[in-house]
Amino acid sequence: MTGHAVQAAMTDVLSALVGELALAQSQCARLDGALGQLLDTAPAEQRGAVMRELHVVDLLNQQIGAVAAFVERLSDGLPQGSIVEVGPALGTITLGEVAQRIGQGVGCVAPAGAEADEDVDFF
Repeated sequence: MTGHAVQAAMTDVLSALVGELALAQSQCARLDGALGQLLDTAPAEQRGAVMRELHVVDLLNQQIGAVAAFVERLSDGLPQGSIVEVGPALGTITLGEVAQRIGQGVGCVAPAGAEADEDVDFF
């Protein structure tokens, strides 16, 4: 899936991006909830810092939603049959699961033996 000549309908590419942004937005909401729980347990002197981080996460969530809406709207105005080369771009995605989901969304099948769990995991 990486670096090979692969073409896909632009509407499929944008749809796959919207799906990935929706997933990121749901993960951001989960983080917001976790930080909210931390706020409840944080000592009084740390609550201001946690509140600032909650605000940053909320803004990030809104930003992801805004970009998703923009990408989705772009799809509405595309001419029928618009094709784009996606192989090299898929090759730049450093998270295997993301590359696999987007690749499947644009009709690419991962080559035999490709593993989504080759990601770097910091936890």
